[in-house]
Amino acid sequence: MEKYTLSIVTKTLTISKAFEKAAANPTSEEFNLYMKLIQEIPELKVCRQTHKTPSKYRNQTGQEFNCNQFKNLTYEKMEKFISALPDGDVYMIQFVQIKAAAALQPSPYTLVRKWFIAQFPEFRTAPWVYFENQVDVIKATDIIKAAA
Repeated sequence: MEKYTLSIVTKTLTISKAFEKAAANPTSEEFNLYMKLIQEIPELKVCRQTHKTPSKYRNQTGQEFNCNQFKNLTYEKMEKFISALPDGDVYMIQFVQIKAAAALQPSPYTLVRKWFIAQFPEFRTAPWVYFENQVDVIKATDIIKAAA
């Protein structure tokens, strides 16, 4: 039997996509259950289960986080981080270029974030690395070509 939740108090049946698909078959157990519930609870509301927010997030390298590590990463915060670096003006030129080029893309923020993460992969865990060491600048054109 596929997943469903019945709330007697609110008279709501919450079904999964798999339950909905199985209930479309009149010979299935899910269909029989659905028909029985509708007969017994006349005001029954049926709704589909929505996306559940994951409790753990994994990045491409396999690191696990309790929350989305890019949740509050805005253009403004990227600019502040870059401008605080000793050679921030060099990085800022590429940031402005990628931001301007990304405006033409369907999802501009995603492209800028990809560049920022590629340029500063340890900005969350070890930001002092960028204050102590000179990191080669990743050109905006490389990220744009890779996205195309």
